[in-house]
Amino acid sequence: MISNTERFQPNITPVAGRLAGKVAFITGGAKGIGKAIALRFAQEGADVVITDKDESAGLETAEEIRSLGRKCLSATADVADRAATEEIAGRTVREFGGIDILVNNAGIIVFGSLMQCRLEDWDRMLAVDLTGSFHCTQVIGQHMIQRGQGGRMIHIGSTAALLPTAEQGAYCVAKAGLRMVSMMAAMELAPHGITSNLLCPQGAVTDINRELLSDPAIMAKLEGNIPAGRMAKTEEIAAAAAFLASGEAAYITGAELVHDGGATIRSLWWR
Repeated sequence: MISNTERFQPNITPVAGRLAGKVAFITGGAKGIGKAIALRFAQEGADVVITDKDESAGLETAEEIRSLGRKCLSATADVADRAATEEIAGRTVREFGGIDILVNNAGIIVFGSLMQCRLEDWDRMLAVDLTGSFHCTQVIGQHMIQRGQGGRMIHIGSTAALLPTAEQGAYCVAKAGLRMVSMMAAMELAPHGITSNLLCPQGAVTDINRELLSDPAIMAKLEGNIPAGRMAKTEEIAAAAAFLASGEAAYITGAELVHDGGATIRSLWWR
């Protein structure tokens, strides 16, 4: 049985030239939501740097971006490694001239309750989903300040940052922490013309959840809890990120763009 999510085909047109002359630094950019954002930014005129632990997927995505006529650097790295972030950011500045847009997208999830979460899973999830984003925010934020040309920071959160979600104990905590990182960055960086916003998808089918959602019963239950009746497509999430990265969003900072088909207000849904 084909799910509503599989059946839906988005009709989205990139805004040509909207990000022309910009350089975007995207963590976890080889696959899933990160890849969709990288491709969308390139379609709108940006040159792109992607970091990811999956070297082969990163190289493939980089080739796709170059086929669009944009420059792309793919670097293999773990965002939890501060030194790696500093090295790649420095290389980006040297080779691309600067960084205009940061997308903190890299993340992992270990499903399970908070009370049963193993310490090693807790430590790893916070290291990647929260501390890794802190590294990039601080390192690239300092570069943006020194460069003096403003900038955009987009942190890929989740509706799990806003509401507790069953079997996602540590993930909820990590994403809630990222929410505060975004707000603190917005407050501290506003005088420098740098915006910081949290994009909160309810989710899309990606490698992080594909096996779980291959069960038609689970997918049907999930779709039934979303007023829109389906999950998002990665291209839709990328379109929202492109808006936040653009000059059109220059006056938006410290905000949360909830991208969830109405999922977080489902208890009020009249059906």
